[in-house]
Amino acid sequence: MATIFDVAKAAKVSIAAVSLVMNDPETPRVGAAKRKSIQKCAQKLGYSASGLAKALSSGSTKILGLVVPMRDPIFFNNFIAGVLSGIQSCLMERGYHLMIYTHNASSGRITKGELTQSRFVDGVIMLNTRLCSMKDMRNSIEDLNYAKIPFVMTNCYAGKDAIYYVGVDDNAMGRRGAEYLAERGHSRVALISGAARSPMTAELLAGFKAGLKNSGKRFDDRLHLCSEYDARNIHRKVIAWFKRQHPPTAIFCTDDQLVEPVYRALEELGLKIPKDVSVLGRGNLPIGTALTPQLTTFSIQSFDIGKNAAELLIDVVQGHVVKPRRIYLNAPLIKRKSA
Repeated sequence: MATIFDVAKAAKVSIAAVSLVMNDPETPRVGAAKRKSIQKCAQKLGYSASGLAKALSSGSTKILGLVVPMRDPIFFNNFIAGVLSGIQSCLMERGYHLMIYTHNASSGRITKGELTQSRFVDGVIMLNTRLCSMKDMRNSIEDLNYAKIPFVMTNCYAGKDAIYYVGVDDNAMGRRGAEYLAERGHSRVALISGAARSPMTAELLAGFKAGLKNSGKRFDDRLHLCSEYDARNIHRKVIAWFKRQHPPTAIFCTDDQLVEPVYRALEELGLKIPKDVSVLGRGNLPIGTALTPQLTTFSIQSFDIGKNAAELLIDVVQGHVVKPRRIYLNAPLIKRKSA
């Protein structure tokens, strides 16, 4: 396969001249006779400039990167699949492409390899997962800023850095969940959280406590479980709660992925939902409509998170948005039968 060096040698010109002509056939920086000679030699040798070379010379690849720190295959996760769909929808509309970076490292920060590869993209969407701690997020922000790579962060972030961000207000959702259950007469409400390292857990807990206080109820830390997404741990804890003298009358699960073991434990105990115990979720994942009774849950619009993140990042790289901006999307309550 012919290279740029072969063309330069055949046309008796510099490599720089070949690059200029192949990226812009009408460039005034190379004389007409030389342009014609270069084009003729390139055609004879079967040489064409790569799309990446053209993109890099123009300062834009029309490619966005997506960083997803996960230990499991990303397409098995309904939330991430929804975010990906939203990103793809935007990119198709605006003529961009997507490069996905995912790693199974113990850290949830962007890796050195991902930073190096990010020089081939116009900007990066950093999708925080339950693997990401607040320290990981801060490190990722510092690394991306130092490398001068435009980026938009999504999901879970609760810091004060001046960044572009798209997500939901987890603190407000924790408060709304507590107030919703309190309004329905529940004074002993249990909370099941996900990963302890995720800032989302702390935000939801803080909001939950505030919601109970606003409703004149007390928070009982014995009714809080940080499950780490371990179904067996959830099952054991729910059984233990209902062996207490004053068990909870409602359970708020901060992720729909945590709900199934709750349902199984309550069924084993002979308790009916919502007659004996109300169950509230967060996420509006497909499992919610497969459960009996169907799950009342807050709807996290993962498609809209992805679409808004991609739109914001494209506006940033094109210079339409300069000042850091945070977009918090609504999370409507989907009322079904469980609470």
